[in-house]
Order: sequence, then C-alpha cells, then structure tokens
Amino acid sequence: MRKISLLAFLFGIIAWAQSAEYEYVPLVRDGVEWGYSQQLFGKSYYRNLIQGDTVVNGGAYKKFYTYQACEATADENLAFVREANKKVYIVFNESLMPVEALYNQEYLLYDFGVKPGETVTHFDWIALKSVSSVVSKIDTIEVGASLRQRFWSDGKVLWIEGLGVEEGDWLRPGCSTDVGGLDTQDRLVYVKAPDGTVEYETADAANDPCYSRVDEIDSDSWRIARYDDRVEVLFPEGLFEVVELLDLSGRVLWCDYLSGQTQAVLPMTAYPHGIYIVALSSGRQRVARRIVF
Repeated sequence: MRKISLLAFLFGIIAWAQSAEYEYVPLVRDGVEWGYSQQLFGKSYYRNLIQGDTVVNGGAYKKFYTYQACEATADENLAFVREANKKVYIVFNESLMPVEALYNQEYLLYDFGVKPGETVTHFDWIALKSVSSVVSKIDTIEVGASLRQRFWSDGKVLWIEGLGVEEGDWLRPGCSTDVGGLDTQDRLVYVKAPDGTVEYETADAANDPCYSRVDEIDSDSWRIARYDDRVEVLFPEGLFEVVELLDLSGRVLWCDYLSGQTQAVLPMTAYPHGIYIVALSSGRQRVARRIVF
C-alpha cells in the first residue's frame, strides 16, 4: 500500500510539473507572421501578418494583412483584429473588402476560453454567416518551446492557441475549405513569433520562397545528396571556393574552403532535424539552396 501511495504521489508530481509548463499564448500578437500553402492549379504560398496599432470605431485594434509577396503593403491591410478575455474579434477594412455586408461590424472568430461541451458561435466570412461548433474535448500539444491547448469539434481540430488552424485559413477557423465546391487545400506552413523565431514549421516551409530571409539563388551546376549523418554536395571542379551550412536566419553553422574538389561533405550529426541552407560561393558567383534534413 505504501509503495502504491508513493507511486501515486510521484505521478501526481509529474502531472503537476507538466501542467505547470502550460502558459496561455494569445493569437493576436503584434509582429506574428503566418505562412500558408494553397493548392489550386499548382501550389502557391501566401502570408498573414499582424502588425501595427490602429483605432476602429473608437476601439483599439491591430492591423491584419494577407499577402502573397514577401513583404506586406498598405493595400493588403484586409482587416483589424483584437483579443480580449481569450476571444478574438475582427472588423474588415471597408476600403479593401468588396463585400458591403461585412462593413462596420465586429465578428467573433475564435474563443479560446470555451469549455468542453459548450457551443461557440463564430463567423465564416466566405459564407457570410455565423456557424456554431460544439467543443467535444480539449488537449495540449507542443508548439516550439510551449504547450498550447487544442480544441476539438466533430472529431476534427477546431483551433489551436497562438496558431489558429493547421488546415484551412486563419480567417475561417473550424470551417471546411470545400464550401461552394472549391477546395484550395490551405495548410499552415510556418509561424514566426514577434522576435522572428520560428514557433511552428512543416517540411513544406523549405519550398516557400519567402520563408528564409536568405535569398535562394539556384542553378544546375551542383547537386545535393542526403544521408543519415551527412549531406554531400557535388559540383564542377574549380567553380566554387567556399561551402557553407546556414540556419534560416542566415547564421553560418559550418563552412569549409574548397581547393580543386568536386565534392564537399557537410557533417550533420551535431544539428537537429530541420530546414537549413547550403551555399556555395566564389569571387564570381554565389548559389544557395534550402534543404530539409
């Protein structure tokens, strides 16, 4: 009996320690960037960004941008968002939104304070109506260095704290992407925190041309082969002078000088699995390519 009680106590301490790691992360944070992929007549990528304070109808909001280039511009400020008591609200920008019915009204998009068994009514801006979802359960998942609560409805993930949705669009949480007979297969590819650190990423992030601030300049003059413990780079003799391994911020992790070689071996055992950049350069040219290892 004493042994059982001790085990129960230890398990209780472990459970308490794990729950103590949880801390609520707001969805509306100035400077957060979301990257999405979209499959429609080929794959393309677009981004959402929250950046800048503004006042709408006397209330304090953040500017919400949606854009396909690598930088947002003023004419892509689609809406204004705010978060209060774990609820996320949106007002659409009248000067950009072509749907007059959406003007001058605030809509609830997310409610991260809802409990299991409760019904939450949130807005679907494509269908131009509110939809109701019954939260069936709430669990937690690891996102970066934090735990986030994940909300379920009808056997599918409704939304995730600090991320929004993994499948679908930020503006349509919990809604199917095939409404109206068109499924664009939107997927969350990455999330960058206000300080630029990556909170969430998938392997597809390597294909997004705007994901890394390091320019990707490619050519047919070199090839990459991946193995369990290394990456091998093959290139013509005398074409390049330096080979580099960089992280996505552009920081050099490893480099070596080339002298007549046609192959360079990059040792990868010291680095965690993820997305990196391999670069080759000489006094005449520089090429770079993202890799997933």
